[in-house]
Formats: sequence, structure tokens, C-alpha cells
Amino acid sequence: MSKKTKLDIYPNSPLIEVIFEIKFPGEPVVECRRDIFFDFIREDYSKIFVPQAKEGSFVALEPYHFEKEDRSSGIMLAINKFSYYCRKYPGFALFKKEVIRLLEMFKKTYPKINTLSRTGFRYVNIIPFTREDGIVPLNRFLKVKLQMPTTIPERYKNISVGFIAKTNGGSITIRIETLLAADKSGEAILLDIDYAKEEGLSIAHVKKYLDESHTYSRQLFEDLITESYRMFLRGESI
Repeated sequence: MSKKTKLDIYPNSPLIEVIFEIKFPGEPVVECRRDIFFDFIREDYSKIFVPQAKEGSFVALEPYHFEKEDRSSGIMLAINKFSYYCRKYPGFALFKKEVIRLLEMFKKTYPKINTLSRTGFRYVNIIPFTREDGIVPLNRFLKVKLQMPTTIPERYKNISVGFIAKTNGGSITIRIETLLAADKSGEAILLDIDYAKEEGLSIAHVKKYLDESHTYSRQLFEDLITESYRMFLRGESI
């Protein structure tokens, strides 16, 4: 990978959501003590969203959502997972500080949950674009080349690709997809990066996992974007 940028967050950042999640073997105590956890966070995350029953799913596995009044960030809590998500990303230092603060409350509420089955750090980016002769100008934004037979022209009207790659102790999931706004006012490219650790995990080392996941995910983003798009994100070009 190329040299890591010193910037934490770009002025013209395409980020719409950043999420950190831990998963653990299912514990019924999560449901029994959910009110105790809420007492720790109610001052900051007062809005409660209860999961609805879905056909073919188990309600206990669906998370409760606790959100700030302005819905800028929130917490998901289910019988087998805990996550913090932020829709107005303040930069990694503040994001990490809040994750660690909330995890301390989680550990006080559920002291017997020690072993983790997965941690995940996710960057969700939305990159607006304008078509060129009806084609998605992917190479203006991302250094991604889809290897196709020569009989398929590299002029894509729409894109929807994804893959999961094995990493040391986990995996990286990438999704790239063209999206149309609900009101059809414009289009965008979704760039979804999800870095997971899945082996030998303990809640005692979550800070380490979070740092490693952020470093890898941020560097992957830097390696995927073109230099011209990076200049735009920095505010150096139109």
C-alpha cells in the first residue's frame, strides 16, 4: 500500500457513516440488563428504536437502537453484538474516544462477556457523479479496473460489484455500486469498506483492534481513490 496520508478527515469527505462493531456468543443477559445499560447512556442517547418482527428472523438477534436527538450517531445492542455508528464523522480520534467510553459502560453492564467472535470497522462513502455520454466515469474517482473479456467494452452504464478477501486474522469486504437518489435528482457511487477481525479476539484488546482496523481501512481508501479525486476531497480543485 502507498504511504498513509496524514489527514484524518477531508474537508469534502464522501463519508456518510462510520461503524465499529463487536460480536460475541449470544448472551441472554444482554436482554435482562438492557435497562441498566440504557441508564448509563440515556443522557446522550435518549431516542429508542425497538426492532420489529420480520418474517424468517429472530427478534432477539435484531438490535435495539439508541440514538442522539439529532440522530447524528447511535448504538446498536442485540443478544450477540454491540456497535457504535456515526453519521457526522468527527475524525478518528473523537470517534475512538466515544467507542471506548461506550464500551466501558458495556463492560460494566455485562462483565461476563469477554470473548469476541468478530470485530468490524466500516467506512460507507457516497461519491456523487455525472454521467459522461451515458457512462459511469468510474476511473475519475477510483483506481478500480474490472477485468473482463475483450468482447465486453469497458463502458459501464451501471456497476454492482463486491468481494470478500482474506486478511491476516480476518477479512476485508468491498462493495462498489452505482445508486440513484430516491427523488432521482442525482447519482452516486457507493464505496463500502468493511474490515473484520475474526480470530483469537478478547474484549480486553478492543483498542488495539480498533486502531488496526482504522489504519487498514483508511489506507485502503487512500489506495483506491485517484489523485484527482483526492485533490477534490482536499478542496484543492473543483
